[in-house]
Amino acid sequence: MAIKMRVLYDSKKKGMGQFAKVIADKYGLPVNATSSKFPPEYPCDKERIVILGLSAKGEISDEVRRFCAELSKIRAYNVALLIDGDQATADKVAEIIKNAGTNLVGVKVISFGGFLMFGGALTDELRGELVQWVEDMVAGCV
Repeated sequence: MAIKMRVLYDSKKKGMGQFAKVIADKYGLPVNATSSKFPPEYPCDKERIVILGLSAKGEISDEVRRFCAELSKIRAYNVALLIDGDQATADKVAEIIKNAGTNLVGVKVISFGGFLMFGGALTDELRGELVQWVEDMVAGCV
């Protein structure tokens, strides 16, 4: 199934990059549909869904906050938010996304463990859980 989709993440943890690659491979996304830079090299434009993965506890970077505040329906019809951190941060980012005017289809809070680039890798169990979560988010958008 072809769907206009982006996977964007802001994390130095190995697991978040692995997650983005798994989703990009599963959906056959082109190289420019996956990015760890904010703002991304290619702006979102009428994406059916943006999967946004962030490693954050408490505060998010100003670049990410500004990007989320600009996620209108013109940029992305739907956004699914994956937070490697805490629920309070997830709630804060979710509120920014909702105020931008797009449809927040799901929020998932996880923990890759570790510290920064030494953060845990994506385990098989977590990979399966996250792939199923993304499948559910995508199914709700088509």
